[in-house]
Amino acid sequence: MSAAPASAQGPALRTSARSPRLTATRLGLAYGKARVVHDLSLDVPQGKFTAIIGPNGCGKSTLLRALARLHAPQQGAVLLDGRDIHDMPTREVAREVGL
Repeated sequence: MSAAPASAQGPALRTSARSPRLTATRLGLAYGKARVVHDLSLDVPQGKFTAIIGPNGCGKSTLLRALARLHAPQQGAVLLDGRDIHDMPTREVAREVGL
């Protein structure tokens, strides 16, 4: 299991080494002009738990909203099995992703 430290720029992520189904690449998330997550890449391994930890206001909930297709990224993409979740039908994403 690997971990990245929490910082003022974003949450720390803990993942294990197993084939990812859900991937975020160079993700940038914002509310208007207020950037919350900067250039974040993440693999969520299939069949494993991934913990997102960090201080209040570092972007944990915003990241989860982006992974669930509830918040569109300003930069980068969220991929499910290699496909951008924003190009997939809502019902298909809901069947495959549980956050």
